[in-house]
Amino acid sequence: MKTQSDSASGSTPSFRNPLEYNAEYILIRGGTIKYSVTKKTEKVPDIYFAKYPVTNKLYRRFIRYLQDDERDLGEINPPLAFAEKLLEFAARDKAYVDYLGRDTKDWPEKLKSKQDEDRKLNGEDQPVVGVSWYASRAYCFWLSEMGRAGGEGQRAEGKTQNPEMSYRLPTEVEWERAAAGRLEDGPAREYPWPIEKGEPNENLANYYRWSVRQTTPVSRYPDGATPEGLMDMAGNVWEWQENRFENKECPEARALRSSSWRGTAEDLRCVARGGGRPVDLWDFDGFRVVFGQSSNG
Repeated sequence: MKTQSDSASGSTPSFRNPLEYNAEYILIRGGTIKYSVTKKTEKVPDIYFAKYPVTNKLYRRFIRYLQDDERDLGEINPPLAFAEKLLEFAARDKAYVDYLGRDTKDWPEKLKSKQDEDRKLNGEDQPVVGVSWYASRAYCFWLSEMGRAGGEGQRAEGKTQNPEMSYRLPTEVEWERAAAGRLEDGPAREYPWPIEKGEPNENLANYYRWSVRQTTPVSRYPDGATPEGLMDMAGNVWEWQENRFENKECPEARALRSSSWRGTAEDLRCVARGGGRPVDLWDFDGFRVVFGQSSNG
């Protein structure tokens, strides 16, 4: 399979992941940026961002796999073998292992969306919410492990053959580069969409000002896409980030970006941040996957 160029821009390199029903990942070129949090120049590598946040449809496949109800996937990489790898991966963080527990039969119930039966939030094309930072990382790790185990039928471009590359959550620096285009040698966007589209409105993002008052399908706001074609980088759901939020009152907090259907116009800015405990299960928190160099978080 060759790299595609069918993203919204028509020319940005991308690839599709067969494990996620051919979800598209779009290349965001790296460079140096002036990072809004530290005010320092930071280097960002090339990285592939999922075009959309993870949807209920995609996340439910992961849960069915843990239940051994995705037999074709289980034949490629048995759930118990994956569980051993996940516990090994989580071992560097005792709190992560404590969260998962060692009885893998409990994992499907523990990791599934808290809102999985909420009719306002559980549509297949709506972003998954009510998932913890730990659960989000487990999903990313599953994608990486399945790619390594599955041969060409489950690999996207053979990229996961490289042990230095993996599916994971983005860091805030990477997310800000993708959302704002904050290159050191050029202006940053205040919002993810092209500057000429102006201030937030009901055609650009799902946030609290309008009457939707729930998550929306991830393809609902094409006018609010970044120039490269990333959707919902402002509004709909806050997105878990790989790194910590650096909150003295809650040192275990992890960062969130993007704002949500409950957020304000101010929260839609590319530099807006949030934070939450890695065990939190809110109806406005979801996540987006990236594919790039492995990160220790």
